[in-house]
Amino acid sequence: MAIVFGTDFSSQAMEAAETATALAHRMGESLHLVHVTEYGSGGRSKSSDEALQQGARARLDEQADALRARGVAVEAHLLEGVPDEVLVDLATSRHAALIVLSRHGQRAPRWRMGSVAERVVESAHCPVLVLQNARALEAWASGVGSLRVLLGLSFSPPSDAAVAWVKQMRSLGPCEVIAAHHYWGVDAHARYGLPLTPGAEATPEAEQALRRDLLARLGDMPGTGAVWVQLQSGLGRPSEALVSLAGRESVDLIVVGTHQRTGARRWWYGSVSQHVLQNSSTNVLCVPVSALQPRPLPSVRRVLVPTDLSDWGSAAARYAYALIPEGGTVCLLHVAEPESGETFDPRRFVEPMTPEARAQRERIEVALRALIPEEASARRITTEVEIVANRRVAEAVGQAAERLDCDFICMASHGRTGLSRALAGSVAQEVIMHGVRPVFVVRPPRDE
Repeated sequence: MAIVFGTDFSSQAMEAAETATALAHRMGESLHLVHVTEYGSGGRSKSSDEALQQGARARLDEQADALRARGVAVEAHLLEGVPDEVLVDLATSRHAALIVLSRHGQRAPRWRMGSVAERVVESAHCPVLVLQNARALEAWASGVGSLRVLLGLSFSPPSDAAVAWVKQMRSLGPCEVIAAHHYWGVDAHARYGLPLTPGAEATPEAEQALRRDLLARLGDMPGTGAVWVQLQSGLGRPSEALVSLAGRESVDLIVVGTHQRTGARRWWYGSVSQHVLQNSSTNVLCVPVSALQPRPLPSVRRVLVPTDLSDWGSAAARYAYALIPEGGTVCLLHVAEPESGETFDPRRFVEPMTPEARAQRERIEVALRALIPEEASARRITTEVEIVANRRVAEAVGQAAERLDCDFICMASHGRTGLSRALAGSVAQEVIMHGVRPVFVVRPPRDE
């Protein structure tokens, strides 16, 4: 493992090299000091290229010697080619833990879009730290003071990779972490199947569910320093909200995950990491999802079992109780058909209720609790019952899985094929296609 630092000998790069060296010392890694030249253009001759190379070698060796005096193993590389491609290739060949660059002075040729730093972020297999105001980061890496970190937090694998790196940083030294999540109120309420109060951006129930799930994504944070989740609601771009918050909170480092989108995908979906990199006035650490190694095993604590209360629809409950570990929770869900003309309200069966609705709920709840096997008590498995009204059953199932914080869904498929499937559809298939939670599908026996 190593840290790769690209230098162009600018004053900013020389300053950033000291921070890269301090990080290498703190992480116990060697430092690979790299200068990349692009020869053979602009009417240059072979002799002039050789002279430039000799000058670059002298400056590179001088900088390497100065950095070695700090007690770090430094290997100097004078390479030729396209800077971003050479840096990424070297980092890959040396199994680098980190690439460090200075934002200033790193410019790609005019025919290549973006800066060298931006292009390295697009293709690197390890995190890329782009330094702009590195003094606080150097002091922290040298064991002086705490680091104030802004973490872009979302429900995505790149965000998980960013979280893993923040944990690694906290194991090296004290870090105060602001985990920021930007969301649109309507989306949050649709995610959890909660009605949105007219005139309100978000209800306390939606914010509570978001905070619960985001804290679960953070997990246990090692080391010292406060950690909190900050919710930001609005219609703007998440990257803009993140950059604005970084300025207000005077953070030393922004950490974001990256999908490494390029071309049409980047144009269509946008890139939070690239926008932050272009517009932030502080240091930025971009972490690709490939850096999340090894990936932790998922935990299984809660399982959702949707059932229409038919014999086969309820068969998945037996599998759910068998799959859930001792001490887990099974959430039994029934999606009722709304009354004619009734608007969707997932809390229809919550007080106050009409006598008819109360009687209906009692009948459904009795039927659901009848599915609890005797073995559940001995294995300390608890059961929760959820009843909602919605004509879109698959949507209600996905929302319940999010709202109840279930790790996966266990449901029966009636195994419809051909014309019957075209006419009646398949709830299981819709849940698999449009949901975000893993789905365990119980198929009917072949002779049925």
